[in-house]
Amino acid sequence: MMIRYFGAAHLSLYVDNTFFVYTEAELAALVCDPGVKAFSSHFVRTFPPRLAGRDLVYIAFLRDPIQQFISHLTYVRKHFQGIREPELLSCLPPNLASLSLREAARWILTSPRDVRFRENHNTNFFARFPFLQRAGHCPCDARYQKDRLALARSVLENFFFVGITEQMDASIKRLQARAARHGVDFPPGNIGFENVSNEGRDDLSWTHPDDEVGALLWNSTREDRQLYDWAAARLAS
Repeated sequence: MMIRYFGAAHLSLYVDNTFFVYTEAELAALVCDPGVKAFSSHFVRTFPPRLAGRDLVYIAFLRDPIQQFISHLTYVRKHFQGIREPELLSCLPPNLASLSLREAARWILTSPRDVRFRENHNTNFFARFPFLQRAGHCPCDARYQKDRLALARSVLENFFFVGITEQMDASIKRLQARAARHGVDFPPGNIGFENVSNEGRDDLSWTHPDDEVGALLWNSTREDRQLYDWAAARLAS
């Protein structure tokens, strides 16, 4: 949607490295050109209000954490044979392509390895690097665990808009109305829908807290579900 609207003035800041993060200096170098009007990325993890002498406006859409975990697992299983990232491969079962989603989830959720996307991924996404900026400590320490949900909320409270993926049409309408009131240039029209791995889903009846593996998944997304519910309530208010 943004690419269609802004054309060459939009930057797609995506890279083939799941765990890459832009530094603020790298991001500043990319947006310093006044011809750049917008960018999209999964790899920006701190959110300064100004960079390169320009005001930045941040927009995010949160997805139901259970569905997000399943979607990610389905996607990497579908494309497993083509994955070349050693760090990502270390987070996945070596026989992933032959496993059911439940079997793969059990491996990930019980692995002794540091599987970075298995535990409160969204909360960590918004809180980890701001915490490191402020405190300089390893984000696995007790203080981070205690503060991260509140920190993720405080980060998102400073965003121009936070929408909900499962309410995308309503979110976009609210965003467009807010942008119009504040003089922010944002694309008109409807957003498209694309799901490139939905056909790879198998039985999902286990994704509830009464199932052994489902309970592990619900426990691993507890703070993400709180963050999601907070954002959904905020959108509805």
